[in-house]
Amino acid sequence: SDNNCITNYGGVMIWCSTFFKKAFFCFSFIFAFISSILVHASSISEFKTYGNFETVGVIIKVDSMNFNESAVLEYKSAGDATFKRGHDFVRFDGNHMASSIFKLSLNTSYDIRVTLYDPDGVTGANPYETNVRTKAEFSIPAPLRVVNVSGQTELDDAISNLQPGDEIRLTDGTYPDGIHIYLVSGTSGNPIVFTSQGANKPIILGNSDAGICIEGGSYFIINNLEVHNELGSGIYFRGCHNMVISNCYVHDNQPGDYTANISIQHGEEATPPFTGNFLILNNVIGDDVHDVVDENQGPGESNTNVPGQCYFGIDCRYNPGPFITVRNNKIYGVVDGIHPCADEGGDPVIGPDDMDLLNTWVDRELDLYDNVFYDCKDDDIELDGHMVNGRVFSNRLGKCENAISVAPIYAGPIFIIRNYICGFHQGSLKQNVDEPGITRGVLFYHNTVAEKLRTNPPHCENEYCLYRGEPAQQQNFVYKNNIFFARGRVYNGDMYSGGYHLKDTFDFNLMYSTRESPCATPNVFKWVSINSDTLNNTGYEDLNSFQTATGQEPHGIWGDPKLDTSLISGYPSNSYIENLEFNSSSPAIDAGVLILGINYDFKGNGPDIGAYESEFTGVPEDNESVSSPIKLVEISPNPFSNSIEIIISSSTAEKLFIDIYDIKGDLVKTVQDFSRNGKLFKIVWDGKDNFGSKVASGEYIMNVRQGNYSLAGKLYLLR
Repeated sequence: SDNNCITNYGGVMIWCSTFFKKAFFCFSFIFAFISSILVHASSISEFKTYGNFETVGVIIKVDSMNFNESAVLEYKSAGDATFKRGHDFVRFDGNHMASSIFKLSLNTSYDIRVTLYDPDGVTGANPYETNVRTKAEFSIPAPLRVVNVSGQTELDDAISNLQPGDEIRLTDGTYPDGIHIYLVSGTSGNPIVFTSQGANKPIILGNSDAGICIEGGSYFIINNLEVHNELGSGIYFRGCHNMVISNCYVHDNQPGDYTANISIQHGEEATPPFTGNFLILNNVIGDDVHDVVDENQGPGESNTNVPGQCYFGIDCRYNPGPFITVRNNKIYGVVDGIHPCADEGGDPVIGPDDMDLLNTWVDRELDLYDNVFYDCKDDDIELDGHMVNGRVFSNRLGKCENAISVAPIYAGPIFIIRNYICGFHQGSLKQNVDEPGITRGVLFYHNTVAEKLRTNPPHCENEYCLYRGEPAQQQNFVYKNNIFFARGRVYNGDMYSGGYHLKDTFDFNLMYSTRESPCATPNVFKWVSINSDTLNNTGYEDLNSFQTATGQEPHGIWGDPKLDTSLISGYPSNSYIENLEFNSSSPAIDAGVLILGINYDFKGNGPDIGAYESEFTGVPEDNESVSSPIKLVEISPNPFSNSIEIIISSSTAEKLFIDIYDIKGDLVKTVQDFSRNGKLFKIVWDGKDNFGSKVASGEYIMNVRQGNYSLAGKLYLLR
């Protein structure tokens, strides 16, 4: 009996031991499995927002990124009931993504929501929510003290006694020694202002340093002055932050290599360092007095100034600092209109998979919009250098060698949207410099590109709408909803050694060539890719053969866009600042694709291709939107599995439609069946496409349209 008990006891012990061994093995396996998932599970560990006047930038840091993650950006004004979808995030290094929001109202609070998706799992707060406020329109605050000065001696005395809140008002006349300030600052609420006593602009000259030189200062406003300094820079900021230049005429300053009318440098020397925040607003910046630049961008090389010519209109270099806004300026007559991104090709070059680019290069959040550029010997806008979350939109670009240069740009994204581009000698987007590193993340949407009509010679063989060459490296460029009106080739690639051109996307562009090129082979496309690609440096005489061979432009259109090439009044005859709108017969009308966060507010039946949202389907893009009569009342259930009911309120009797797009922007279904009760429309979607087939689970975008008005929302289908 005791032996049996012992045996039983031993049996139990043996059983328990086996059980625990099995349990330990299972636990270890489960722990290892979970650990393997968690190793790759990602999380948002840092969230940065920047609210500017009409835009917001968002940068997220994603820990444990293994490059299969994606993130969705949504936003709404604080009083709205539903979120709108922003543009998809773009990854720019080993653990950061960025995106931008456009067409926002001034001085308004917005709720921001970011949802991270990772097949390996997500940890931490998800979605991540915050809010950000856009800036109020700029105005000069009331001063604490007004100091009226007349002549250089009184100006020097005022400078030696500067205090926060001072407004130094200059009488008409010339100030030969300029304004030179070191280690003096205003404050956020009480900046130091230099301005005129009346409407006329006092003339500031200067010495070999600059006409206006501020080093180690912050919170200054330079307003309504004329700066003309042939001995040095016009306006020079070094180690500064929170600086404004407004309503000034800055012109014909020191000629020569890499001289500048306005120069911003060395953000690392500011206190605190890399604070940035520069606003350049409503100025005329350029050169009038120098040898004429001819139609072929000579004499000499295009990147060499002619005698008497200042090199840059605006030059930002040596890591000047983030948050640069250049808005509503006229820039002309220099070699490069603006170089805002700093340190082209500077070491170290951070690759797409390297970690923490922002620890090395802090230049980010550029807003460059509503400006006019012309008569630039080389580039109108030279984006070469380091920039994250650049926004270049609604500019008019005239005579130049290349309209916009991204040769190279690290690391993106750069949004280039709704610009009118004409008058270039080589191309609208320069992508061809043999520099280390990979140019990436350029998003080229809704631009109107038109080659200038030439007289002598009739057409230049090196002039194309888009040009790519030299052994440079680039990837992940996206071109959608652009008009490319060529005199020769729409796209020209020449790359016979080194470099590559990968993962670029061309689609929904309207293309046309008048075929004026004297080239022996009348190719309107010449494709460039990696050397081992059999298509590399192959030419195509029509869109169909280009589509078939490359797979690009599956929805592209070939046709005359019917552009108005008349010169806009007030600009020189050789400026090529042309209207570039189109007439009612243009194939651009309603032919574009929906791009998330970019063109929700299209008019008519779809987005118009190009920079202009035509008056034939709505109102011009530049006009302020009016209040829409359509309002979203309810979407239920959302998510849905079989059908979804959408209730819309509208104060008009016009017919109402709902277009439903997938997340790629492809039209899935147009729903027209609805019932109406007073001001309420009820629409039901059964989860099928226009051909009656069930669509897959996922996220869909609905666009409600009624007459010239539209409203967007999101639908979630879970089968």
